[in-house]
Amino acid sequence: MRGYPLHLLLSLGALLALAVLAERLRFAPGFLVSLGLLAYGALALHGLRYGLRHALLLLGLLAPWFPWAPVLAPLAFALLFGRRLGEKEQAAFYGWALVWPALALLLVWQVFPTFYAFYLSLFEKVNFLRPAAFAGLENYHILLKDPLFWRALGNTFWYVVFTVPTGLLLATAIAILLNTGVAFQGFYRTLFFLPYITALTAAAAVWRWIYHPEFGFLNWLLGTPGLDWLNTPTGVFALLLRPLGLEPQGFWAGPSLAFVAVMAMSVWHFLGYQVVILLAGLQAIPKEYYEAAELDGANFFQKHRLITWPLLSPTTFFLFTLGVIGAFQVFTQVYVLTPTGGVLQDTLTLAFYLYNKGFRDSDFSYASAIAMVTFLLILVLTLVQRRVLERRVNYEI
Repeated sequence: MRGYPLHLLLSLGALLALAVLAERLRFAPGFLVSLGLLAYGALALHGLRYGLRHALLLLGLLAPWFPWAPVLAPLAFALLFGRRLGEKEQAAFYGWALVWPALALLLVWQVFPTFYAFYLSLFEKVNFLRPAAFAGLENYHILLKDPLFWRALGNTFWYVVFTVPTGLLLATAIAILLNTGVAFQGFYRTLFFLPYITALTAAAAVWRWIYHPEFGFLNWLLGTPGLDWLNTPTGVFALLLRPLGLEPQGFWAGPSLAFVAVMAMSVWHFLGYQVVILLAGLQAIPKEYYEAAELDGANFFQKHRLITWPLLSPTTFFLFTLGVIGAFQVFTQVYVLTPTGGVLQDTLTLAFYLYNKGFRDSDFSYASAIAMVTFLLILVLTLVQRRVLERRVNYEI
């Protein structure tokens, strides 16, 4: 029995079970199940060389009628005859047995849907009500000529540029202030974290009232009654440069005032999470470094520029990477604050455009194409960040 890869059979069985379930839901073609049965059967028959008791593993071939059979058969075999396995074989099998529940969830909710979205993007106007014709890369060809897609991409770009650095700088400043030994630090930490644990939909609904042109708190505070923050499509750069006689057009006019209002709400909502993470990073920096810097005559800003910022770089790099990924997927606050995507689609983002195409227009193939392009953009930007920014990260304290 030594040397038989029972853990490999368990893995094949788990994939076979998922394939059978997907085929029953018509999310996967039947030939995948046939290939899985062939691979599982070949490995199970190979086990007969180690003894007839391995015939128990052939029960996994009942997968077409009982999907979980290829998983339960190796588990039952391990319970009955596991003591006869070698130490390495036991470690490998039980390790994979514990990993597979989490791995299966990852495959079902992340990996398989990604491949299925790409599969849908190759068809013409999939709505699950009628057969769809194969279109190849036509959806991507249309996407590259779609002005609304480029509008959504430009808006998403402004959202990333404005919210990610602004939120990170504000959070760093607040975390540094909280780390100076201020009284009631736990209370302030909780106070800043409360917006993050508040449901984003509820928070956006409250901010919609704050931005109300007649009854909103912001107009009352600024003394600007009637200013419709969420329905002003003029770019902020154009508004700022108008007194100078300059008024840039199109993309160079910048994000609209409505979109800046959405960005402000987003920075407020996620600020507490960033503050708590940065505060944890700050408290991991030894205080002796600051004491030595004070003895050398360093002032407040020199200490944080030469000590805090370099040693906090792993935390800021982590938050910056997650911030960019999250910013490219922004949807909820945009949908709640500007349900139509703005007056001139000035708050339309990639995720919002995907939602409109998929669930408003029932064109899931085009929506899948948008999803795949967004995925590739996020992947490329993440790899670029790792290549460019990670060189400046100091992991040694």
